[in-house]
Amino acid sequence: MIPVIIGGSWPENFPPALRCELTADGAITERSITILGPDLRESADGKNLGLAKIVAGLTGLAPDDVYRRAERERRKQARLRAALAAVIVALAVVGGGLYWQSNQQKQMLADISALVDKYSLATPAQAAVPGARQSLTEAITAIAEGAAADPRYAQALALLKAGKPEEAEPLLKAVAEDRERRADKDAKDSASAYRNLASIAAVSAPGRARDYYARAARLDPSNIEGMFQNGWFQQQAGQLDAAQSAYERVIAAAKSGAEDDDLIWAKFGMGDIESQRGDLNAALATYDEAQIIVDRLAKSDPGNAGWQHDLVAAYERVGDVQVAQGNLLAALTSYQAGLAIADRLAKSDPGNAGWQRDLSVSYSKVGDVQMAQSSLPAALASYQAYLAIAERLAKSDAGNAGRQRDLSVSYERVGNVQVAQGNLPAALASHQAALALVDRLAKSDPGNADWQRRLAVSYERVGNVQVAQGNLPAALASYQAYLTIRDRQAKSDPGNAGWQRDLAESYSDLAIVYLKAEQPAKASEALMAGRVIIANLVVQFPDLSQWKHDLAWFDQQIAALKN
Repeated sequence: MIPVIIGGSWPENFPPALRCELTADGAITERSITILGPDLRESADGKNLGLAKIVAGLTGLAPDDVYRRAERERRKQARLRAALAAVIVALAVVGGGLYWQSNQQKQMLADISALVDKYSLATPAQAAVPGARQSLTEAITAIAEGAAADPRYAQALALLKAGKPEEAEPLLKAVAEDRERRADKDAKDSASAYRNLASIAAVSAPGRARDYYARAARLDPSNIEGMFQNGWFQQQAGQLDAAQSAYERVIAAAKSGAEDDDLIWAKFGMGDIESQRGDLNAALATYDEAQIIVDRLAKSDPGNAGWQHDLVAAYERVGDVQVAQGNLLAALTSYQAGLAIADRLAKSDPGNAGWQRDLSVSYSKVGDVQMAQSSLPAALASYQAYLAIAERLAKSDAGNAGRQRDLSVSYERVGNVQVAQGNLPAALASHQAALALVDRLAKSDPGNADWQRRLAVSYERVGNVQVAQGNLPAALASYQAYLTIRDRQAKSDPGNAGWQRDLAESYSDLAIVYLKAEQPAKASEALMAGRVIIANLVVQFPDLSQWKHDLAWFDQQIAALKN
């Protein structure tokens, strides 16, 4: 029997049979005993910790184990709550059973929560990292716990509170390096320090975060979560061999039940790599394997929003491969299955911005296939649903750059359909709305290459509509702005072949408009500038036929002008 306290105080709140010894025949004696039971009141254990203690008593597990397993199950749907619950249990163990009740400790909890909210990664690429918020929570918690013993952690915590994560990073790195020098005694501890450092670095410097996760993985290859993060960041940097090796370790070592989430996302990562390498059949097979696992877990626990979220991700990845294979009908079926689940999740928790954004992405993917099928009315309806969600999210969090970017993309999608429908005035308004949003983002962070690239694309799309309308002066202004951005990017990184080709492409686009505007001299000048760039790429990459095709195109256009 496990007594559960909901009110009162000892001994009045316990019946005599639970506070006194019993004889062999069940008679109650006067000899008192103490039976500790979970106290569900918020001033004590609370409902979550109380439930963990009940389960621990029934199963023989430690409350810490119960919390860790529960956290795994809930990580996708409530990462922050689960992580902080784990912190409570850890503090309880360290404190010899004295659970977190003091005002100082409660303030620490509030501070951690506030910092996690403050530094939750805002750009779509960073927000897409599985477990990003969870890792950030664990890192800030470890820093807060270590602040009392290590002044570097104390100073780093103060800098994080002041909004200076980059200044906190060297301090955290010094701690990690100190522990690495003692790695022969405790490699796991030094690996943990590097993972904490990586989580903070990921806020502003994913490249450095990748290096730190790689160090952590070398020090402690048995840590499944850390190995997965290593693989993910390697993949984002294009280091596919290193990412594949990390994912293979996760897939081989992940324990069923305890590490299902890491296993699923490692398979997603493997499928992504196979897709990037052009092996679509292998990618589809890997995604199918992941989907089978997620589907089984989702059916075994229909109320687990995390598994439902992962199932949406599986359907979308399968759909992406089917699109690449040209099987649009199958892709639409996959995307619509994911959309149905995403819609249920969003309706179950309308205040959950993550579920709402997932739903908007599902609408976008469905719209993309409908657009490819030339089902323009259906595509427009899907994109408008995407736009409506993006507008709500952007208004509710005006300072979130990721939300603003999503809104700009949704305007672009709607504008593309309107162009295809021949509704040029509406298309111009949509693309100009997207341009205005991206322009603000680019000005707020001039060093952000993604914003600059998107700004160039927005100018190009506006220019395309203006050309279609016959407004060549306005189109020339848009294309020149587009060219200026591409030129600035190419000069900032001359070794980036992709940016060099983008610049050559912008010259070719500008030349075409000059020709329409009957300005052949300027068109020739633009073509020659583009040709020089492509000719250099052909010299650098003689085995790539694409550069040779581009060079032949420029030569043909220049020859046609001379004739």
